Amino acid sequence: MNPDQLQLRDIHPPLLLPEAQDYTILLVVACLCLLLGAVALWFFRFRKMKASCPLAHEKALAEMKSARSLMSVERSREYAGEISDILRRYIEQRFSLRSTRQTSTEFFASLAATPQQTAALFEKHYETLQDCLAQCDLAKFARCSPDLASMEKMEAAVQNFIEATREPEQGRR
Repeated sequence: MNPDQLQLRDIHPPLLLPEAQDYTILLVVACLCLLLGAVALWFFRFRKMKASCPLAHEKALAEMKSARSLMSVERSREYAGEISDILRRYIEQRFSLRSTRQTSTEFFASLAATPQQTAALFEKHYETLQDCLAQCDLAKFARCSPDLASMEKMEAAVQNFIEATREPEQGRR
């Protein structure tokens, strides 16, 4: 053997192993970023939806404006049907009363079972609405065409009812 090999040498210092990376902090940060992104997306999406959703009376008045193009003697039955549908949809959206699937008689009979606050709103307009829906029913089912004066009277009755029972805009942005 070689004398160099017989000679004792000092031991080497310990080798430092790389530490295992702690992924918990990275995972927590990633989860927080995802959560923050989801909350921001939800907030902005619903904020836009609320701003673009018209109130029931705004929608009904806009529909009445477009239905006015049907106001002629030739299209009087179509106009009466549209006015009746607009009124019924407005009542259903505004007061949560089922009116689109009821006859006029059933609808007015169901008003007796409504809360007093809602019934009070209808009380002022009861006769004009009843007359208006009766005219609309005659046009739709009996094929009886109303004249121009009757159509204007129907439109005025529905418009007055919508304006008088419109939703307060204080909660809207």
